[in-house]
Parts: sequence; C-alpha cells; structure tokens
Amino acid sequence: MKEKTIHKPTVAVIGGGISGLSAAFWLMQEGIDTIVIEQSHRAGGVIRSEKIDGYLIDYAANCLLNYLPEVNTLCEVVGARDEKIYRSESAKRRYLLKDGRPVRFPQGPLDFIRTDLWSMKGKVRLIAEPFIPRAESGVEETVSEFITRRFGHETLEQIVEPFIGGSYAGNPSQLCARSTFPILHEIERRYGSLTVGALIKRLKGQQSNCPTHLFSFRNGMETLPRAIRHYLGNRFLSQKRVVEIEHRVDKTWDIIAEQNGKTSVHNVDAIVIATRSMEAGTLISSIDPLTSRMLERIEYSPLAVVYAGFKREAVEHPLDGIGCMVPSKEGLNILGTLWNTTLFKGRAPEGMVALTNYLGGRRHPNIVDKTDEELLSATLVDLKKILGISSSPDYFHIIRHSAAIPQYTPGHQEILKTVEALPDRVPGLFIAGSYLRGVSVRDCISYGAKLSRRLTRSFTKDYSP
Repeated sequence: MKEKTIHKPTVAVIGGGISGLSAAFWLMQEGIDTIVIEQSHRAGGVIRSEKIDGYLIDYAANCLLNYLPEVNTLCEVVGARDEKIYRSESAKRRYLLKDGRPVRFPQGPLDFIRTDLWSMKGKVRLIAEPFIPRAESGVEETVSEFITRRFGHETLEQIVEPFIGGSYAGNPSQLCARSTFPILHEIERRYGSLTVGALIKRLKGQQSNCPTHLFSFRNGMETLPRAIRHYLGNRFLSQKRVVEIEHRVDKTWDIIAEQNGKTSVHNVDAIVIATRSMEAGTLISSIDPLTSRMLERIEYSPLAVVYAGFKREAVEHPLDGIGCMVPSKEGLNILGTLWNTTLFKGRAPEGMVALTNYLGGRRHPNIVDKTDEELLSATLVDLKKILGISSSPDYFHIIRHSAAIPQYTPGHQEILKTVEALPDRVPGLFIAGSYLRGVSVRDCISYGAKLSRRLTRSFTKDYSP
C-alpha cells in the first residue's frame, strides 16, 4: 500500500526587522520551513549599532528591559546570551527635569516622601488611587484621561507626559490608554486599583523564574538581529524587494520579488508581512481593502537622535543614573537624554562620556528637518541647562527617523481587531509589527511567539488527516 504523503507547509516572512526575524525564529521552533525576504542588505531594520572612534552608537533601541522567558530563550538559541551585558548599579537611578534641574525619581517610600517632584497635594492624590473606581466598561480613554482619573493631573504632567514623550515620542492626549498601557488597563479591570494590583503582582513575581532585568550586548543592540540572521542562514534572503503577493486558487501564495532588475517568484503556504504598516497596507490593498485602510490609519512620530561624546570633566552632573526625561512644560527641545557610559561599560573611549539625546516626536515634529548644525546647537543649549556641559562635544553623530515610533491613537483597538482577524478572512495571511501590541524589542519578540503558535494551529487544522 502506498504511503500517504504529508505536506510540509512553508512560510515566507516579508521584512527582516526585529518583528519579522522574531516571527521566523519562532516558526522554526515549531518545525515550520521558513524564509525571510528583506529588501536591504542587512537584518534588523532600524536596530543598528556602529562603533566609530571608540564610541558605540545605537541608532534606535539602546537596551532591552525584559521580564519574559521567551526573550531569554531566543537569545540562548541564537547564540546571543553570552554577549549580553547588564546595566551597572549606578544606572538604576532615573531623573526627571523640574524647574530646570534634574530631580532623582524616588526609589522607595522614604524617597517619595522627600521628593519635590510632586507637591503635597499631588502626593495625597497619588496615594488616594486605590479609592478611585474603575472606568465604565467599553469606555475608550486616552492616556491623559486614564492617568488623570487614577492619579491626578500632577502625575500626568510631571511623570507620565515626559515618559510618553521620551519612550513613545508621543502625546498622552493623543494615545489610546488600553493599547499603550495594556498591563495597567488589565490590572484596573481585574483588581480595581493599579496600586493594589501592582502589589499583588509583585508578590507573585517574587516566585518568577524570569526576573526583570535590563540589558544590551557588548557590541550594541544589533547583535541580536545579526545573531538571528546567522541562525536563519540561507533562509534569510536579502536585497529582495517584494512588489506583489497573489493568492492562488490552490490556496497557496505567490510572492513576486525584484532583485538587481530580475524578478523571482516564491510559492508558499502562508505569509507573514512584517514591514511598516504603510508598506503592509499597500501589499494587501487588493486582497483585503478593509485591513489595508486600517493600516493606513496608523501614524508614526519622527525622531532625531543626537549622539554626543564629551570629556568627563566637561559635564558638571555626576551622571549617576540611566538618564533624564524632560516634561514639555520645561520648554526644551530635548525629549530625554540617555547616559550610555553610565548604563553600560565600553560605550566610549577612556575619560569620555557618551550621551544619546532624543528630539522631535509629537512635541516638535518638524525638528527632524533641521540641519545637523541646528540640531547639534539645540541639543547643546539644552544639555548645558540640564547637565551643566561647558564645552563642545569631542564627537557627535546625528540620526534621523522620519517614521520612528508608531502611535497607538484612539481607535487603535479597532485597528488591532481588524488586523488580527485578517487570517480568518484571508487564510494564510498574517501581519506582525511594532504597531500592533507594543513598540519595544521585547514586545516584538513576544508577539512573534504568539503569532507562530496561531499560524501553526492553522496548519494543523488545514493539513490534519
């Protein structure tokens, strides 16, 4: 009797940024034959590291705050674990600018009592959070509305607004609270209070086998996408631009790609599109117009990164922390400044300090159009006020991101539901990206793992005897 041939499904991931690489990695762990098609010559997308004159520059993400076991698993399997470096003890402090001076963020109850980041009225309002009722079911709030309701306007203005400005390049009044802070939204829904819920989760977290830790790599964050690319081997197809995807009558997919003026066709059983939202929308415009329109609604904030190195003696501030976030009410151009040489060793030549400074975002979207000289000048004026810097930099490097960070604007939950339901309408077509469930490297790795499990289940259903 002739044995029945079991079809082994294949998947193509379009886009070799961290979202696409993560999806491909996890699909391979599920035993699925996977290729990655990337239009540039390198992996990692905006994640890029470069060492120049002894300075280690990260173009986008500088580090990874992790509490998920899947991140550790990925690093272990691709061989990046031994390249990890962890933040120094002195980098556990954080600063916020208030009235022109960096103020240390409190690290405990006694620090909270002593700090002047909040007024006495603001502290009382913050402490009263457990007595604030839940939001009504089905009500969509912005981050501003959510934080003001639970903690008061002072916490929003002095703490959350600079965090949103620095970490998301966003404006809290223009972001969906549920999408931007899904964990906080879930804690309120479950426990009624963020304070009570956080205490419960912290007690449970003490038994976790994956404690929270902040790390990077000896040669910068690009170490991770490079390691994943090496792990993929010849499954990573570079310098190929996908121009079209077609759904065939046999339910497979054709991917039409161009390379050096030549066209090639890749036939696969499923596709994961892991490009930016606008490119993904264009690729599926004729296949699923609804999802395409949803993807076109996603906005991005521009960002200018001004990396600068100074002689240590030229900086008055002790730089005894991870960096300083800047509220918009301070009226500066800088959204925040990260102190690389405090955070990790080996980031600058001996006797020098390296600072990564962020400008633009929703506050100053047009600042990325300024010249290098204008950007550097604006940065130095602000650094003099914040850190007491008294000289020109020994070295500087400027990076512009015209579409840096996706914004989870009101209505994002509707976009999310539509995009994630795409495989139900069009079997074999999946979307991944930082514009869905988190902008961090950690979030992208986690989403890739969840997507691979869903895709694997769809294959099990389609190809089961």
